[in-house]
Amino acid sequence: MVISVWQIYNAQFGLDVIYLKNSNPPVTIVTPSNSTSASRPTVLIAHGLAGSSVIMRGFALTLAHAGYTTVSWDFQGHGANPNPLVSSSHSNDLLQDAESALSAAEATGLVDTKRLAILGHSMGSGVALSYGTTHPETAATIAISPVNQTVNPDLPHNLLLMAGSLEPQFVGNAEELLALAGGQGGELSKGSARKLVIIPDVEHISILFSPRAHLTARLWLDGTYGSQPGPSNYVDRRIIWFGVGILGIIFLANACLNMISTKSQIKFSIRPLWFRMLAIFVGAITATIVLWLISLSGVHVNQLLGLLVGGFLIIWFGLAGVTSLLILRPKIYKPSTTELLKTIVAFSALWLGVGLLGHYVWLPWLLIPSRFWLWIPGSIILLPWYFAVGSATIEAKPAGLLGWWFFQVISILVSLILAIRLNPGLGFLILILPLVPVIIGFHMLVISSKHGVWAYALSGAMFTSWLILAVFPLQ
Repeated sequence: MVISVWQIYNAQFGLDVIYLKNSNPPVTIVTPSNSTSASRPTVLIAHGLAGSSVIMRGFALTLAHAGYTTVSWDFQGHGANPNPLVSSSHSNDLLQDAESALSAAEATGLVDTKRLAILGHSMGSGVALSYGTTHPETAATIAISPVNQTVNPDLPHNLLLMAGSLEPQFVGNAEELLALAGGQGGELSKGSARKLVIIPDVEHISILFSPRAHLTARLWLDGTYGSQPGPSNYVDRRIIWFGVGILGIIFLANACLNMISTKSQIKFSIRPLWFRMLAIFVGAITATIVLWLISLSGVHVNQLLGLLVGGFLIIWFGLAGVTSLLILRPKIYKPSTTELLKTIVAFSALWLGVGLLGHYVWLPWLLIPSRFWLWIPGSIILLPWYFAVGSATIEAKPAGLLGWWFFQVISILVSLILAIRLNPGLGFLILILPLVPVIIGFHMLVISSKHGVWAYALSGAMFTSWLILAVFPLQ
């Protein structure tokens, strides 16, 4: 764990990271420590839907180590930006966020607006393409996992398109954009260059942590501006060290939990395995159908609780959990002091090892007030699901827990894919689904229901509620 924290922090060695928290939107500047006032080209970095400036930090660090000043920000409704997201369809509001971020950064005296480039991912790629087209002084535009947008053979200048080999939809978008931009070719020195690069073995999220994607962006900018003074060949491996840190916190949490007595464990009447599995699966499918029926009445289920898609997830887990509990009818008992202590240990491990450490790698973990107030209600709504799963897995051995992890993941994924088919407004969920087995797995590795159903359920509900509130945009 110590090595992990040290390596993640060490990624900033030789750089200045400046947070403009009071600007609108909140801005982060990353620049070489030896920079003089506005002495280096500036690269604007725009994140995608449900992202933040944190998830784009790999590009910021790579480019700053290469000698560039980078400016990233949180779009409306994302991260530390409390303003609700009006539209994710690359509206003028999103473009204005980019322009406002540059103005705020310019006030520090560290950016050179005469040598400007922009890089964006997914939703942010649309903003980048729009910015490069409407601001012809922009010397280079880099669109990663690009969305559909209007470009032409003249603008934006020096257009680089990137997509992962495992995201065919965005590869198709990139190919269409390349054709609209006049096809591959041109000269970087004249601003007419166009290029499409397919990054192998990555999809929509993992492309952001790909050293090859980072290097491709750097070489494109070096071709545009020339190599910058004092560059270093930094390779971003923080995601690997993040994994090491998680492994350490899992070991530590297990050691601490096993030291706490479980003598007062409540004995459950165990139902047949097929019945327990049926209860969990039926609960998941029922939640999808109920929310679909609600949507037919005109309710925008993708905007529940003031969160884009995230509110749907919280309510979905609540409905699925209540249904599963009604089928299982487990013994509901008062949590013991021991279980509450184990809840604190497990939640603290997840909050620190997965969440706070992730705050420096991929997500803004520290919730702003407009998100934080939903945490306790969200935890209460999520609690039935985790109590149902905890009750179903109470006597599972390690191999059995692996099976239950797989079954729980399949139940969630099948039900949410069905929800997307029934309600296309939830389509963004498809990009988040790969995280489901990871998050469920982290929780089950830290604590199982052998430590008490309440301990398992409370820690899972509190952690998942916090995670959803950290990720999904305010609507």
